[in-house]
Amino acid sequence: MSESPKAVFISYASKDVVAALRIAVALRAAGVEVWFDQNELGGGDAWDRKIRAQIGSCALFVPVISAETQARHEGYFRLEWHLAEQRSLLIAKGRPFIVPVSVDATTERGALVPEAFLAVQWTRLPGGETGEAFCARVKKLLGLDSETAAPRPRPAQPAGSGASPRVGRALRARQAWGIGAVVAVVLVGIFGWSRWREKSDAVTTAQDAARRSAQPTSEAAAVNDKSIAVLPFANLSDDKENTAFFSDGMHEDILTTLANIPELRVISRTSVMEYRGTTKKIPQIARELGVAYILEGSVRRAGNQIRLTGQLIRAAKDEHLWAKSYDRELTTKDMFGIQAALATEIAGALHAAISPAAKKLVERRPTENLAAYDLFLNARTPVGGTRNLANRVKLLEQAVNLDPDFAEAWGVLATAHARFINTDLDHTPERLAQADAAIARAVRLAPDTPEVMLAFGSYARLAYRDLPRAAAQYEKVIQLQPNNSGAYLNLGFVRRRQGRWAEGLSNIRKAAELDQGFATGALVAMLACGRRWDEAIAMRRQINLSTDERSLLRDRLPRLVFQATGSTKEAAEILAQLTSAERDSPPGIREQKYWATVKGDFAEWKRLDGVPSNADPGEPDWSEAVDAAMVLAAHGDLTGARTRLGNHPTQLRSTLELQPANARSWGGLALMEALLGEHEVARRDARKAVELVPESRDAWDGPPHRFNLAKVYAWTGDKAQAVAELARLLRIPVAIASSNQDSPLSVHTLRVDPEFAPLRGDPQFEALLKDPKNHAPLF
Repeated sequence: MSESPKAVFISYASKDVVAALRIAVALRAAGVEVWFDQNELGGGDAWDRKIRAQIGSCALFVPVISAETQARHEGYFRLEWHLAEQRSLLIAKGRPFIVPVSVDATTERGALVPEAFLAVQWTRLPGGETGEAFCARVKKLLGLDSETAAPRPRPAQPAGSGASPRVGRALRARQAWGIGAVVAVVLVGIFGWSRWREKSDAVTTAQDAARRSAQPTSEAAAVNDKSIAVLPFANLSDDKENTAFFSDGMHEDILTTLANIPELRVISRTSVMEYRGTTKKIPQIARELGVAYILEGSVRRAGNQIRLTGQLIRAAKDEHLWAKSYDRELTTKDMFGIQAALATEIAGALHAAISPAAKKLVERRPTENLAAYDLFLNARTPVGGTRNLANRVKLLEQAVNLDPDFAEAWGVLATAHARFINTDLDHTPERLAQADAAIARAVRLAPDTPEVMLAFGSYARLAYRDLPRAAAQYEKVIQLQPNNSGAYLNLGFVRRRQGRWAEGLSNIRKAAELDQGFATGALVAMLACGRRWDEAIAMRRQINLSTDERSLLRDRLPRLVFQATGSTKEAAEILAQLTSAERDSPPGIREQKYWATVKGDFAEWKRLDGVPSNADPGEPDWSEAVDAAMVLAAHGDLTGARTRLGNHPTQLRSTLELQPANARSWGGLALMEALLGEHEVARRDARKAVELVPESRDAWDGPPHRFNLAKVYAWTGDKAQAVAELARLLRIPVAIASSNQDSPLSVHTLRVDPEFAPLRGDPQFEALLKDPKNHAPLF
């Protein structure tokens, strides 16, 4: 690290690494020297001496303040803060040194920071998003604003990664790529570093607990004092197997009811479900979810009776505010009455006002038919896969047959039909007509309820790609429920389909901030598709660290690291940890086959290909056959490839006679025809898919069809056209569906993808992969 007299030292708590990294990258891109302690991983006395020396010689000290620092009374970052404050006493009055940055809602009032931090104005950088104004201010404080010299020398970087002059947004993005070598150390070591720092901070956990019990605890200023997480209800019914859907349904409905109170920030069901059966303490859960209160409870259903118990806990003090028990008859009036009473009780405890409009939503009863409500709850059971979607439609149709005035059920039914259409599982006119009829009924019955508005937005987005109408519905929901993370997430999905990438990212980030844990996967995917590799990897590692029990086979980090760096080290470590049962399971076989393909280990791939493994859930039946045929063809076995396709081409042609607007089927058929030697037909059918979903209409779903067209060009001998398509696609964000993951288009995946085997060795293709701008951030 250079010993520049004008360097900035960034100090942060371990869990704020993503926000701190954004600040560091932005300042470096603006030509500021940044000392970011993850650049030198290690620990120990030598490392400690170096950190102390840097704090003693840096020009500016930037402490990152957040809910995490508020919750942590002990930690290495506090030593850094103390050292900075001590140095500030030696600096002449009026000379800037400490520049505090708050990366969430934390304010000066009640902040657990040194006095010196309160003597200067704080800067708000939500999530670490750092704009030009902050960078300009830092440069001015450093006296760099008048400098015209070239940027300071940096550590040696790989050939081709040198920084270029920063003129405009596009060139700033290229500069960010240029400092990628500096950040690369962060990416490679971030997991180990987080573990080390957590271990270092944990040394004083017992002292911290003792201190909490000995003196008053100030609730973190950054945590919204009207925020709550409702943990999954324990099912105390005797017939647990047949009543699990009921306790889960009650849990979800209480969350929905609470969300109707605008002042409350309610964590989604998606985020809290991982805490079912957890042994974590309430304060820890609250810190991870970023809430001030926790509600936990149970549901017991027996005959025509229901008992719901709940206890509200102020998390910072682990203090039980009240416990309630509701015994009612199993009628819709009493069940929805429990939900309304509980929501009202919570709002009162959190001092959240309930307006007349909100009161009406809280107290409404969506149906008067108990059997219809049971079917509706069952339909919402979160089980993935195509068959579940079909079963969901069946249950919802039964529910609305029992109660034709059940508006919410009609809305969910409309979105289920729309998902069939959007995923090209069923793109028939009949399916579209069913979606139309369901949403029309929902809107006619309850046009002003948030649930129906959300359903209407999703229907418009998924069934018709009517993005303006979808956005309008989500914005209405945000007006009614300003803390509805789902509405922000869906609005982000709309904006990225419109090609409004920065706006989409902002909305998805807002969803993740409102609901820590929820929407983070979508945020990682968005960052990765924008080739903001450092942030995406750091966030994915942070998600992994905060998850107690996660399936190794669902860990998306190895693929992300490979897409970003070309390294398979993470994958090798994960595969080595698999148990025999995991290795032999269908997902395990699929994962091993994927990495065998990446490594070019054809013998291993063939061995695994002979092991039965069910098709990937959610993928069409023909998808696995095409993937395998491409691998075989890439290794010269064209006869085996054609045999592997079996009867799928004929079946797809039959499908397309009934579903001529099914773009994915046209694309799959085109790949089969290319392998079968029907070149002109293959190119025609691939172009048909592109015409059905043009980029001008959908900037998210459109590019994958052009990517498929590039594959067809490659296999039909039109290499120049294939390279031209790829060159254009590498200039925009592209998400490629792969094993139920949104995978970004990356030069590293293109290099090993068997679907582009015909291009290997082609000078234009190889030049494309080596061009630094094709791996640089896009927005």
